[in-house]
Amino acid sequence: MNSSPANSIPEQAPILAAISSSRLERLAALLSLRARKLAATGLSGLFASHFAGHGLEFSELVEYQDGDDAARIDWPASLRASRLYRRSYHEERELPLILACDCSASLYSQPVLLELLRQGAALFAACAAQSQDSFRLLFFSDRLEHALPFGRGQRHLRRIGSQLYRFVPRWPGTDLAALCQLLHSVCKRPSRLFIFTDLRCTSYHAALGRLTRKHQVLVCHLQATPIKTKLPPNIWLALADPESRQEHLYKAEQSNQASQAQDLDRRHEILATGADYLCLNEHKPVLQQLLSYFRQTTTPF
Repeated sequence: MNSSPANSIPEQAPILAAISSSRLERLAALLSLRARKLAATGLSGLFASHFAGHGLEFSELVEYQDGDDAARIDWPASLRASRLYRRSYHEERELPLILACDCSASLYSQPVLLELLRQGAALFAACAAQSQDSFRLLFFSDRLEHALPFGRGQRHLRRIGSQLYRFVPRWPGTDLAALCQLLHSVCKRPSRLFIFTDLRCTSYHAALGRLTRKHQVLVCHLQATPIKTKLPPNIWLALADPESRQEHLYKAEQSNQASQAQDLDRRHEILATGADYLCLNEHKPVLQQLLSYFRQTTTPF
């Protein structure tokens, strides 16, 4: 659902306003440098082996010869030229990387989730930079809010780090289905699509499934312990949804059990679409969680 500008995210302005421009640049530089060093500890090798290039990409039309695969004959081109032509393909080894970052109010209003997003996206960008892959960054809420172009190397990694600290979203909602539909329409080549989100949305599974037919998709589920699960049982809370502004009544014990069940359901639903699933939480260092994911997930895409 689209939101009006009046519902833009007020919580972020005080956070960023309290940090000077020079301080933001230093934080971005430190994030990029730290991600680079951590990626060099072995993460980049696991990353490259897990997300290897695959598949065939159209190269050119060549004249058909006896013994060629008849299934690859391009009939429209053959009819125009009055001779048989077939489509030639080459193996696609390099897959561009797109880091899609949820910037909705439910995520950006929680500093813990925001830091998980920054560290996770920066680490994957550092892996791509180290292997000289092409990569880009984009931010989405219930629409595409901002996108950096593709780039390579350490300079582009620093640009990514800067945007992860400097970007301020305008809209509070989340629409993961709209993002999947957009990526499906604009990404013509097979790509690696890493989506960082708190999954505070519904009805995205069909669009996500279509996306996985052509691309390698990893959903990075960002989790922080909700305040309602930190309280003693039998306490009732009135909490406002940061995206809709509507208040809901929660009972602490029931909310904790419901939250755990929802997380398990989300994981199964995402895996059923053909996408891979990674949970990043506040309880362990992000690097440790990424290394565990790659070591436990032995089968590449």
